[in-house]
Amino acid sequence: MKANQKIIEADDHAVSAVIGVILMVAITVAIAATVYVYVSGMIGGTKQTTPNVACTTDPTANKITVATADAAIKWKDIVITTDNGTFGTGASAASVNWTIYTGGGINAQTSNIAITDAAIDVSAGDYIYLNWGTHTGNVKVTLAYTPTNSLLGSWTVNV
Repeated sequence: MKANQKIIEADDHAVSAVIGVILMVAITVAIAATVYVYVSGMIGGTKQTTPNVACTTDPTANKITVATADAAIKWKDIVITTDNGTFGTGASAASVNWTIYTGGGINAQTSNIAITDAAIDVSAGDYIYLNWGTHTGNVKVTLAYTPTNSLLGSWTVNV
């Protein structure tokens, strides 16, 4: 019997109940903090999304017309680029110029001049007029939305 008691006495040196409770509370707090960080990251503030803009091309009138656009898109937030920046070389070189016309035919922007009026919204019926002088050819126009740095679309017009 004494041999069995020695084995029991040897196992009697366990972690105290107080230390066990402290470890359990620490583990629970760590798990709760991890869950909080995960959930708060997912619930965080609203993220800005790229708006939808649909356009149609009219090669006979050399323009791209906005067919539909999400609400509250501003022309000042859109960058317009063309892939045919110049036609020809030297003194005879011609560049693609474009002008934005908003509702009622109001000229909003002409070739890379920034729109500073924050009240000009993109709306159906607005159009981008392309002028390539007397030259003809395909011009690819790309619209990019600067707040999300994303592409709204590309359209090719034969001017």
